[in-house]
Amino acid sequence: MKICILTTGHSPTDSRIFHKEAKSLLKKYKDITIVAPYEKGIHEIDGIKVVGITKPKNLKDRFLILEELIDRAIEEKADIYHFHDFEIIYKAKKIKKKLPNCKIIYDVHEHYPDMANMSNKIPKVIRPLSTFFVDKTELIISKGFDYIITADEAVEKRFKVVNKNVEVIHNFTQFIPEKKYNVEKKYDMIYQGGITIERGALQILKTVNIIKNKYKYKDIKMIFVGPFGYDKCEDILKEYIKDNNLEKNVEFTGKVKHAMVREYMYKSKIGLVTLLPLPKYFKNIPTKQFEYMSCGIPVIGSYMPPIKDYITAYNSGLVVNPEDENELAENVIRLLQDDKLRDEMGNNGIYSIKEKFNWKKEEEKLWKIYEGLCNREA
Repeated sequence: MKICILTTGHSPTDSRIFHKEAKSLLKKYKDITIVAPYEKGIHEIDGIKVVGITKPKNLKDRFLILEELIDRAIEEKADIYHFHDFEIIYKAKKIKKKLPNCKIIYDVHEHYPDMANMSNKIPKVIRPLSTFFVDKTELIISKGFDYIITADEAVEKRFKVVNKNVEVIHNFTQFIPEKKYNVEKKYDMIYQGGITIERGALQILKTVNIIKNKYKYKDIKMIFVGPFGYDKCEDILKEYIKDNNLEKNVEFTGKVKHAMVREYMYKSKIGLVTLLPLPKYFKNIPTKQFEYMSCGIPVIGSYMPPIKDYITAYNSGLVVNPEDENELAENVIRLLQDDKLRDEMGNNGIYSIKEKFNWKKEEEKLWKIYEGLCNREA
């Protein structure tokens, strides 16, 4: 059986697409191709064929490369097409017309209507209309897909109204849960992932400022591991750092290789997942909290259920109001001053990954979906 995975908005080596799903599928199926924005043309990475298409510079470009993506996909003559980005829904059925016996899976990473409603890339005046359009067209078109995979229960519930073949494949970590005791704790706090105001980046900086000045932790060290979400965000954060003399307290790495992310976590004492209470974050489950847990560091997270429920399940961290930097600072100080509590919560996090929140369990669900599609008549 031949599998073709499609994306317009992700790297071919994206964590969920490549390191989790594609590598898991490779254990069962040997002919896997990823068609994605990539500069090296046709290339093989770890036994998976990558077909490169034009790299989009922005959201508009992602729509403009759809024909190129679909044409390259059809050339592969695959049995199952597994695509990962919202905009592909508008062209995916072209594959079915050319290859009527193939199966199509839509892998939904996000609650896209909420994303449209809060996107800085869409002018405010048209966001309500965009949100309505995204919501209605996604549900209508998705009726015809052979399977829908979601990353959380809230999005699964939304699609079950229109398609009975829906399954949650959580974006749990595939990191091996283990603690490292011989690594210097260079950073007091770490935030890993895309950096935006909406994900609490400015509140984190305000927290650093409070800890430095109110609590007299002059050498408090915060590291952000990941890219800025948009230019305005970078400008706001760097201006705040400059105005409050935090240059020596805050470090930005930019985007780093997947394998390096964990090294920064091991060098940190506390992992932050303090996303602000926006509609999207009441639904989608952040992967970073599980990665922190797998490294044995306690988590401080927002009170929304997709964060709170996982932190409190095994007592692996503390829950806060992410909009209250004073509360956040108090909880950071509580953990920094209590080595025993940090160690206990870190150990609980490791246990939670071993016991439940791991990719191995999700991998088995993915295999079952593919086995079912292989056995289903066209």
